[in-house]
Amino acid sequence: MDLKQAINSPGLWIASSLMIIVILTQCAIYLRAAIKEADNLGIAPERWKAGFRSACLTSIGPSLSPVIIMMALIAVLGTPTTWMRMNDIGAARTELAMVTLAAGVAGVDPQNPAAFGLKGFSYALWGMALNNLGWMFFTLILTHRMSDVVAKLNTKYDPAWIKYLTAGATIGLFAFLLSPRLVMPFKASNWCAAVVSAIVMMIVSKVFANQQRLQELALGISMIAGMYVTVVIFG
Repeated sequence: MDLKQAINSPGLWIASSLMIIVILTQCAIYLRAAIKEADNLGIAPERWKAGFRSACLTSIGPSLSPVIIMMALIAVLGTPTTWMRMNDIGAARTELAMVTLAAGVAGVDPQNPAAFGLKGFSYALWGMALNNLGWMFFTLILTHRMSDVVAKLNTKYDPAWIKYLTAGATIGLFAFLLSPRLVMPFKASNWCAAVVSAIVMMIVSKVFANQQRLQELALGISMIAGMYVTVVIFG
């Protein structure tokens, strides 16, 4: 079985559906618990129903941001795996980062289907799963302690520097993933996409800093702008 057949096989659709069933079950449990708590707090049904509708509409905006990255993931991982991962973790850029890192460990390029192969696909699956495992494990044992840790850090050090430290870690991760595309080998089109995307991201983040809805779409907007300008210039 080749990669294209494997990533869209019926077996993967069945396996991916199991996670979706778990997620839908959790949603039903949380919704039921929330409605029960609303009743205990004396919140009128009309009020929580209005809040529910508002939340549903608000969720549409953030859901648009991962669409562009989702298409890239479908091309590499196939539809069922992407469907499952996007509903499981929901952070498209994190999944794309893990696929790139795992493929690097396997010594293959996810952008080259012929080289990626079943080996790269299996590494990507393990990479994404282990990435989630770390989050779940540390969430379980450390979430209730993190507020104390942050409070101690902010007390011992300048809170502004703690904020810069966490932001720098995020920037460093994505700089590590981007830099190979800029230097090995050098491609003007890659630089154009990266620079345009960065400029658009800065404009959205700074000029429209008070527009929370727009901030949620910033990643998708910057990627679309980078790709569009690059295609216009380089064809």
